[in-house]
Order: sequence, then structure tokens, then C-alpha cells
Amino acid sequence: MKPRIIFRADGGTDVGMGHVVRSLALADMLSLEFSIVFVIQNPEESILSKIRDITENIVVLPATTDMVEDVSNFMVHLKQDDIVVLDGYYFVSDYQKKIKSAGNKLVVVDDLHAWHHFADVIINYADNIKSDAYSAEGYTKYCLGLDYILLRKEFFQNSRTQIKRSSVKKVLISMGAADIHNLTKKYSEALSEIDGIEEIHLLLGSVNKKADTFIGQINQFGNLKIVKHVDISAADLVKLIEQCDLAICPASTISLECCAVGIPLISGYTAENQKGILDGLISHQVAVDLGDLISVEKEIFETKVIEFSQVPEKLSKLLSNQKKMIDGKSPERLLKVFRLLSDTEITFRFANESDVDTYFNWANDPLVRKYSFNQNNIDYESHVKWFKAKLLSQDCYFYLFRKSEKKVGQVRIDKSGEEIVIGISVDVDFRGQSAGLEMLKLSCNDYLVKNPTAEIIAYIKKDNLSSYSTFIKAGFADEKTILYDGLPCTRLTLKSNQS
Repeated sequence: MKPRIIFRADGGTDVGMGHVVRSLALADMLSLEFSIVFVIQNPEESILSKIRDITENIVVLPATTDMVEDVSNFMVHLKQDDIVVLDGYYFVSDYQKKIKSAGNKLVVVDDLHAWHHFADVIINYADNIKSDAYSAEGYTKYCLGLDYILLRKEFFQNSRTQIKRSSVKKVLISMGAADIHNLTKKYSEALSEIDGIEEIHLLLGSVNKKADTFIGQINQFGNLKIVKHVDISAADLVKLIEQCDLAICPASTISLECCAVGIPLISGYTAENQKGILDGLISHQVAVDLGDLISVEKEIFETKVIEFSQVPEKLSKLLSNQKKMIDGKSPERLLKVFRLLSDTEITFRFANESDVDTYFNWANDPLVRKYSFNQNNIDYESHVKWFKAKLLSQDCYFYLFRKSEKKVGQVRIDKSGEEIVIGISVDVDFRGQSAGLEMLKLSCNDYLVKNPTAEIIAYIKKDNLSSYSTFIKAGFADEKTILYDGLPCTRLTLKSNQS
């Protein structure tokens, strides 16, 4: 059975289609090796149709702007081994923390870097972005820049045969599926006043409720041919880009799709999150920058278009630079990232009553008993009472670690009097594989995120050199030799500023 990846993104009139489109692009890259589930709030039929092109496994959540309610609705549909992908500006720190606390691996597509992240992986394909732009956990890995671009396969499959363009007669305008600022109308009117423009192709989404108003606008342009393209497929979009001489769009995914095919590009931004991609377009010299597309004056835009017609060498330069920008290997890189998340990394969840026998067997493992301060075997009845009491205690964190379907071991972090004491045991099948070190890092990091002023203490018997080495590698320090339960041992501590 394929491992599952659960995509959570929304789209529509208010939020546009960007999050859904790039999530579907990523889902398509991974669909041969993973089972894809798409979770979305209250979608329109046109959006569902796009999702069905990738997967029939669709979960529709109730519409709500309360993200506490939304994450509760969402997590009902998660299984322990699912990888979760979040793409949207509502999935902030608390939302992510709840998913991680449930033991799921988490990938976040984020181009705002405006809040702290608990994700295992952050994807942002804006060029020139660095990891230090983010606030994130120590375990977070980064997939940044054009090496991890999320484009649909049709744009990678494009032959990239450079089409020569010596004039501007056919222009493509794409201002987002929803075009909440009605910029398609603004730039269509400006183009209609430029001599030599013969065709204007409008890329629209059915979520754009203003689309019908363009019918009246078109009638005012006389002999100028204006064509509306609503919810067209990626393959048809590639053909459309190849037929046009110039594209006008914000620095969102569509701008990179244009570069992948190859077309002279005038771009800018309509939202803050687009500035990162825009910086990359300008640094690669593949687009002309208009800045704020909402407020830029019509005369400035017209001047840029006329310059292209008068100086065709500018068209050729942009096309030449575009050809060098995207290497087409991001699907391979991203597939490798998700393979690592699903196949080789240890994950944790919190123990529950069904784990009582597993913990009993671990507790009575001969090596565990040898290095415990109480070396007597534990009877089952006492263990069950103790285990149930610990599950009910708010002061005890029972971390159960797994790798695929196998249980790897456990870490218990427990407040005992004034101290917070940690204990660990690794299943016999996973010893000697550095599992203990990874378990310590993951559990301590999670605990200290939730309890940032805490100090975790480890008591290690003097003859347990392997355990001592593992705790040191995990960042424990402040070593002291003391008597614990009457036996000489090493006392080590870990604080949040050491992890």
C-alpha cells in the first residue's frame, strides 16, 4: 500500500487559486509513489474538477474562518503515518503545532515567512530566498529556490525550443483566476490603445465572478480581437503561451510557467508574497518589472509594451535568459524529500492505552533492566496500574517512536517533584542505528517548545557508557557525578537554549 500524503489548501473567489494549483502540481509529482488525498473547504465544482484530474480522494471540510475549528475538522481525517502538506496563509504556528503533536510529518509551502514554523520541511521556490528569513524549529529542513519549483508536468515536458519573436501583436494577460482587483480590464483597455496590437488573450478562472463584465468591454474595442480562456488545462496553456508574443502577469506561479515555456514577460506584484518571485525574475533578467501592478500608471505600462515593438532585441534577450533559468529537475528533488519523510525517518506519537503491552515488554527487556536503578522485573498488574496513571498525568509525556509500521522505542519525560526527568528505551531491533539519538532530539525539542522554561534532567548509571554518549550528542550538558537511589551516576541537563 502506498503511503498517504494529505494536501490541505483552499481556493475560490476570495483567496484565488494559487494555493490549490501549486499543491496539485506537487501532488502530481508525487502521485506515482504516494496515495494523494486533497482536503479543502467548501469548493466550487470547477475547483473539484481540477483536483479530480490528480486524485479522486477528496475530503470537503465545513466552511469556517476559525482555524481552531478547522484544524479539529481536519485532523479527524488524519492517520498516524500520513504526511501532511499545508499551503495557505491561515496555517500558522498553532495550526502546525497541533499536527506535529499528533505525530504526523509536516510539509509547509510558504512564501511569506511571517510566523514561526513547526514543519519538518518548508518549500519556497522564490529565487534568492535564504533559510535565515524563517523562524522555525531546529529540525526543519528547507527546499528553497528554483530547484524546488512547483510547476505542472506539462511545463517541464515543454521542448523549450526557442520561438523567435520580432514584434508584439498577440498579448496574453493573466491576473490570477479570481483577479480580485479587476486588473484584466485595466490592462486590456491600455493595450487596446496601442497601435499594432491585434489580439488580446485573457486567462480567467470560473471563480472570477467579474468575468461576464468583459463581454461589454470587448465590444468597445472595435476590430481588436479579444479571446477569453476560462479554466483551461495546462497543456492548452502551454499552446497559448507559444502562440502569443508577450505575457503580462504578476510574479506568481503563472510568471514561472511563462518562463518555462518561453515568452517575453512584463510582471510586477499584486500581493506581498509575490515580491520574492519578482526579485528572482529581475535578477535572472527574464522579465520587465512594473512594480505595483495595481497602482502603476497606464502610460508607464504602454511605454514598456511599445519599447518591445520598437526594439525586438529586448524580446530575444528575455527569451534567452528564460531558457537558462529552470532546469526541470525539481520533481526528482522533491520526490527524494518525500521518500525520506515516509521511508527512513523516525516519527513519534503519544502513547495510549493500547500500547500497555508494548511498554511492558520494553520495561522488562534484559538490557533495560540492567541499566535501570531498580533491576527487578516488573509484574504485569503493577505495570498496568502505573501505565494508566501516567497516561492520565498532565506532568508525563509518553513519546512512542515508530519507523514505518514498526515501533522503535519510547521516551518518557516526567515531572517528579521539582525535577523533570527523562528516560529512554530502544527496541532491540533498532539498537545500534542511532535511533536513540534521534528519539532524544525529537522528544526534547517537542517538550521544550511546549515548556520553554523547563530543564530536563537525565540520570545515567556510571557503567552505561553508550547511553551517556547518546545524551551528550543530544545536547545534554552541565555534567555532575552524584548518588541517585544510592548508586553513583551522571546527572546531565538540557535547557531550551541548548537544544
